[in-house]
Amino acid sequence: MALQLLRPQLVGSDPILVVDDDPACCEAVAAALRGAGYRVEAVCDPVVAGRRVAERSYRLVVSDECMPGIQGMALIACLRRARPELPALLIAAFPDQSTRAKARALGVPLLPKPFKVEALLGAVERLLAGPPAAQA
Repeated sequence: MALQLLRPQLVGSDPILVVDDDPACCEAVAAALRGAGYRVEAVCDPVVAGRRVAERSYRLVVSDECMPGIQGMALIACLRRARPELPALLIAAFPDQSTRAKARALGVPLLPKPFKVEALLGAVERLLAGPPAAQA
């Protein structure tokens, strides 16, 4: 992995919440974000993720789409009812056109698996930078 510069402006900022029912995938995404200097909390249960967002502040939620009990898009929609300003990134293994269309309708970028760490970090950086003026 290429040397990554830590982002000193992130010290003391709210963490990113990673949600994936697969512990290995959850930790891999969290480790990539930590390696880039982000504070991260990782959970493997979407119900726990919902409780966490209700209890504390997060900069961003990164969620897998396919999870038992509640899908990633449904989780993000639920979290946004409580915190409409909360940015989110959806990760999905080989998403079909329907999944892509639903993510667009929800206003959530979709990162298809498998992906390179650089693609994950780029998506996160774009989300944290805020929406482009053209998407208002």
